[in-house]
Amino acid sequence: MTTQKAGELVSENLRTLYLWSLHKTSDPYKAEDLCSDIILAVLKSAPNLKCDDAFFGFVWKVAANTYKQYLRKTSKSETVELDEETPDDADFKVDLEEKERENILRRELAFLSEKYRICTVAYYYERMSIKDIAEKFGLTTQTVKFNLFQSRKILKEGIAMERQFGEKSFNPQPFKFRYIFNGNYNNAFDNLMTRQLPGQILLSAYYEPMTVEQLSVELGIASVYLEDELNTLLGYNFIKRQGKKYQTAIPILTTAYNEAILKALNEKYPDRVKAFVDAAREKLPEIKKIGFEGAYEFSDNILLWDIFAFAVMSGTQQTDGGAKFRPMYRIGDKDVTGICYGIEDKNLEASRYYGTISYAGLGTIGERKATWIEFNAAYSVSYADGFARSGDERLKGAKFPIFTEEQRNHLLYGILGEEFTALKEMMTEIGKLATETLKEHSPDCAAEVIDYHCPHIVMWNLMGWYGGAAVKTGALEPAGEDEYPGVFGFK
Repeated sequence: MTTQKAGELVSENLRTLYLWSLHKTSDPYKAEDLCSDIILAVLKSAPNLKCDDAFFGFVWKVAANTYKQYLRKTSKSETVELDEETPDDADFKVDLEEKERENILRRELAFLSEKYRICTVAYYYERMSIKDIAEKFGLTTQTVKFNLFQSRKILKEGIAMERQFGEKSFNPQPFKFRYIFNGNYNNAFDNLMTRQLPGQILLSAYYEPMTVEQLSVELGIASVYLEDELNTLLGYNFIKRQGKKYQTAIPILTTAYNEAILKALNEKYPDRVKAFVDAAREKLPEIKKIGFEGAYEFSDNILLWDIFAFAVMSGTQQTDGGAKFRPMYRIGDKDVTGICYGIEDKNLEASRYYGTISYAGLGTIGERKATWIEFNAAYSVSYADGFARSGDERLKGAKFPIFTEEQRNHLLYGILGEEFTALKEMMTEIGKLATETLKEHSPDCAAEVIDYHCPHIVMWNLMGWYGGAAVKTGALEPAGEDEYPGVFGFK
């Protein structure tokens, strides 16, 4: 391949290379340096590439090698002082060398894929014959011989390597699962979400497909344990297999995306949020006359929080674009359908203040608990003394307004009809903007799955932003200690 042709192909994929570098370094400036090193290495080595079709595999191999060199270049050397009483003789050196060789061999055995590992362990450690191994694992004797030959070759190559474990092996990156089900689900799915390893696998294999061995080195996990986890993720359709490699099959809202979309929203839309709240404030006397429960029991500020929350949730439901829910697993003879996505949020800004979990600045205002707008909580209410008392422990004992369906419709489509239409138009714009922003901060291969699930997931993930914008523009004031802004009941 000519250097000119390589330069053209690199230019077409420059964004993906930079995102990959940013993912590895977690620093824009370091990412630029690493990306530049990769490009130089690719252009320097491109003339040695005989087949143009192999270019992209060649690029990622060069990228991985360049990253290893980058780690060696940036890492600090470590020294260990020996105790004065440590014997300094030939026996000690021999023992040390033997232990080192044994440790390296065990390390490489841990990285072997299953079909090579089971034969190697059985033959060398369990002292089984080739015939017995074949019978135990349902293989032919020729297959066992081939696997042993290949494993020796792989082990020899691995022992000669200098392994550099990835940062995730000792420093897991912040990652959260978010999922929306259409129907029943079971606890197995929730249990998967609580563990560190699944999220780290999905982060590692997001920008480029990776083999089991590559994931083992990146995560510092032996293949024998990693394979089970990969099979589980395959079963949930969270990851897909590409030959011998695996690649993440769900969208990930990365830190770079979160920062970019929040910056765009804060520059363009706060005034339109304020316009809706100001109009609702002007029409508040008419709204109270609807006669919903609690209409005259709360301050104007809290009622406006509730009305705005009602409008935001209803508007999001009506303009989210509708995700194409897909089968995720089965319970008995029924498919469980839903969508799942991940959030990488190293500064916690987006998931803490702007997601679907709560409202009014999401999570806290002035470092105290704010009110929740989780729609399940809004609907899981019981009625006593004319007010809703939520069964949700976070809102236990709280009082908030209750609307009937007729009152809701009169509020949104009658009194605030024009304003609600304008709010939904803004939400449609935000959904499109967020979807395109997510594509810009994702690998090209993720575009299809983003289209499949968006703008549904991006809109619900940004729902708390509206409350934050209302506070920042002065349209609404933070609630008092005993007040619950943005929570309402619906009959």
